[in-house]
Amino acid sequence: MIKENINTNTLNPQQESAVKQTEGPVIIIAGPGSGKTRVITERIAHLINKGIEPQNILALTFTNKAANEMKKRVYEITNTQAAYSVWMGTFHSIFAKILRKEAHILGYDSNFTIYDNEDSIKIIRRIIKDRNLDKEQYNPKYVFSKISIMKNQLIDSQKYKQNAELIKHDQINKREKFVELYQEYCESCTQSNSMDFDDLLINTYHLLSKNKLILTEYQELFKYILIDEYQDTNKVQDAIIQQLGEKYQNICIVGDDSQSIYSFRGANINNIFNFKSNYQNVKEFKLEQNYRSTKNIVHAANTLINFNKQKIEKTIFSKNENGDPIQLIEYYNDRNEGDKTAEIIYRLICHNPNTNHQHAILYRNNSQSKVIEDGLRKRRIKYKIYGGLSFYQRKEIKDIMAYFKLIVNPDDNESLLRIINYPVRGIGSTTINKLRGKANSEKKSIWKILSYNNLENIQINSGTKNKLNIFKEILNELFKSQNSNIFETAELLIEKTGIVRKLKDNPTDENINRLENISELFNSVKLFSLKKTNNSILDFINEVSLDETNKETSNKSEVSLMTIHQSKGLEFPYVYIVGLENGLFPSQRSLKIPSGVEEERRLLYVAITRASKKVTLSYSLNRFQFGTIQQSEKSMFIDNIEHCLNKEIKNEFNQQLYFKKPRTNKINSQTKINPIGLRKVTNEKYRDSRNLQIGMKIKHNIFGKGSIQKINNSDGNQKITVIFEEHGLKILLTKFAKFEIIM
Repeated sequence: MIKENINTNTLNPQQESAVKQTEGPVIIIAGPGSGKTRVITERIAHLINKGIEPQNILALTFTNKAANEMKKRVYEITNTQAAYSVWMGTFHSIFAKILRKEAHILGYDSNFTIYDNEDSIKIIRRIIKDRNLDKEQYNPKYVFSKISIMKNQLIDSQKYKQNAELIKHDQINKREKFVELYQEYCESCTQSNSMDFDDLLINTYHLLSKNKLILTEYQELFKYILIDEYQDTNKVQDAIIQQLGEKYQNICIVGDDSQSIYSFRGANINNIFNFKSNYQNVKEFKLEQNYRSTKNIVHAANTLINFNKQKIEKTIFSKNENGDPIQLIEYYNDRNEGDKTAEIIYRLICHNPNTNHQHAILYRNNSQSKVIEDGLRKRRIKYKIYGGLSFYQRKEIKDIMAYFKLIVNPDDNESLLRIINYPVRGIGSTTINKLRGKANSEKKSIWKILSYNNLENIQINSGTKNKLNIFKEILNELFKSQNSNIFETAELLIEKTGIVRKLKDNPTDENINRLENISELFNSVKLFSLKKTNNSILDFINEVSLDETNKETSNKSEVSLMTIHQSKGLEFPYVYIVGLENGLFPSQRSLKIPSGVEEERRLLYVAITRASKKVTLSYSLNRFQFGTIQQSEKSMFIDNIEHCLNKEIKNEFNQQLYFKKPRTNKINSQTKINPIGLRKVTNEKYRDSRNLQIGMKIKHNIFGKGSIQKINNSDGNQKITVIFEEHGLKILLTKFAKFEIIM
């Protein structure tokens, strides 16, 4: 039985108003820790309780985990299974569901494969190799990233080809073959009856744009639309929402412009800024009370973000205790920073055992984690690095998943190429290239060449043909099991391929680990097979392909290490933000991009607001990069919040932390070794003997060519400020820097 009323007694007035305004376009600006998830779930429950059919509600999130948690909460509020009929999930999972049904309109079969990024990069790498292009000039990851950005901007390969400005830009950058790579990549995906993640978006847009009947059908279906994290949407996502919501206009977006940090993935902050101008009579609600953080944390975050010019005006406040002031620590170098940060955590954990999980260390780049890990390991503090290899990205798991994908979609070239010689069956690269060449010339999948051509007109010896025929027999047996119980198919796969047997026959540590991973996969398959509905192989593949939360989880109490981007949506009592230096945070690249600094400032805002109790900021005066010591300067963002900080200086120099000990030759153990790299830092004055002058051209062993802009001898250690052609502005200590004068 459906409850008649929602209990809104625990909602504040702004939250309650946002929940009850169900008709017409609505924008909810939700600050950090403002109870956003609660408002979204209460709003959906309120719609159901008003009599809106759950299947007429579309709720889009950015993770399936969030969607599943919301479904559970809506069910608890409404006390009806109908809550699970709401179309709730990520953009990709919802649109994949639509495309499965409508795929034939776009020329795909409904069993199309969804390629992950690794699959896509492999295809591009192969195309680049086939064309004998320079892998440096056409880096596969760069090419894939650019293709992704183009699709998210609604520029397909044909539109790209017709865009004179884009073509000219490629010519200037000596990448004039990019458009051909883009086109061939798309053709390869189509030939394999496959889509990548970006195709799920752009193909949905094309489906709705070119088919008025289909568009009308889904406009009638989705009479109420709600989108979370709207500041993170890109152009194609925004366009699809406008398509679906055009008729009824019951669109509710939730987001926070101050937390827009994904422009590098194509996110467009203007989507949230322009919402009011795109729709008429928009109702706006601001959730400004932060229930998570102390007053001091909220005050510092507000002070910081107020330096941004491009923003929606709001005043975030907290009714929690004042709490500790923001701590700022200056360290002599990055080694000291990593070591002392670990020491601070160690002391707190000693007073409160099993509280590792309350601490998170956030950094701008993954490369910064090394010195922090050293400090934690030294004190035997358990920690976990986020963003590691997901379970389903491991080789042995991807190999078995490739078999599953091929069972459902035999035309999936990428999956077939992955397992044609796995386990090893003597089918080499020469044979594979001949099969690929034949498939490309006939515009068919490799499986069609194998199964229908009977290998005629391909120059392959009889022994190899026998091996290919055995491979075909294995696949044909697996194909017959497609409609069987998925666990029975998995058992048949293991039996016919001999994957497990071959790993057991060679029980190295690595193979034992792979067996354990395969066993865990089979546990997941077994549990999945016990579901009453949606338990087919295709359903399992969909769940794995579209679940962004396939990271290993741990119940242990561990300190969390992650980039700030990975911290979005998380919270911790104690947060340590390291490396606050110009060129690192804000990044060097952001200084060259319009509005780049503002996004970097939003990134720090996100980092600070992850904390509930205390925030510690730190920076280093010197940082070791590419084997060179560089002097750093504190981030400009520190000046933005200077009056909010409690500053502490720990700038002692620790030579043991900074340099590795020299190896001692046993024969000459009495000889004193003092290599230049271990020269102790003293207060003795040092000046480069080469009479450096402003304007002089130099060539650095890492940063390349540059021009000296400033020379500073004031503290006894000569420093030069150099603008490098490729790496921008750097400050170098001449006693350590390796460079030559070229002009």
